[in-house]
Order: sequence, then structure tokens, then C-alpha cells
Amino acid sequence: MFVKSLLKYLFTWWNGDTVGTKLYTFLNGKKVGEDYLGNFYYESNDQKNRWCIYRDQSEASRISPEWNSWLRFITNTRPPSNNLTYEWQKRYDGNSTGLDSAYKPSVLGMGQTNKDLKNFQSDYKAWKPE
Repeated sequence: MFVKSLLKYLFTWWNGDTVGTKLYTFLNGKKVGEDYLGNFYYESNDQKNRWCIYRDQSEASRISPEWNSWLRFITNTRPPSNNLTYEWQKRYDGNSTGLDSAYKPSVLGMGQTNKDLKNFQSDYKAWKPE
């Protein structure tokens, strides 16, 4: 079991941190925070570099907008631990384009049913190659 997890860690460099990243982080970085998605954020000792070590997959859309601003030196203020500034604000959960959880708009209004679509006229015409 240990050998399998060690081999997986060594050879799946595209998911998570690599041996080099872990070593660089240990020698040159300090942990400055963690977001609600489980990502860890680091800054170099000289404060010239910032980076993120993802919890699961290395997916840039899984960084909240507040931490993204900090990573890109747009702001020097680290976000609060819960990342929610206002009570109306929703938690950012990444880009869901192409997934079942993606937003899919509907032409149906409030109280309408699929039967009402028979009379619906759209000006949209799908492109067809010639």
C-alpha cells in the first residue's frame, strides 16, 4: 500500500505538488493561508513569489477570486479564512462549464410549462456548414 501511494505521488506530477515543489516550498516558502476549498497558499521568504498548492487536481479555476488577487500581486492583503465578505455573497466553487452542475438557461418563464413552448418563436438559427 505504501509503495503504491509513493509511486503514485512520484509519477503523477500533474495532480498536486511534485517532489521539487514540495522541496522548494520547504526551503524557500512560508504558508500564509488556506481557502475553503482546501488549497494552501505560500509566499517566498523574500516576498517576491507567491504560489498555490492545490488540494486535489491542479485546476486554476479552483482558486477563489480573493486569493487569485493576492497571488497576482493585485492586493497585498490576505483574504480572511472564510473568504466571505458580505452576507449575500456565495462561495466560489470553480468553473463548472461542461459539467452537469453548469448553469443552463431556460426559455420557460415563471409558471410556464413545456406545452407553452409550442408557440414559442425564436430568431436563433443554428449554423450549418455548407
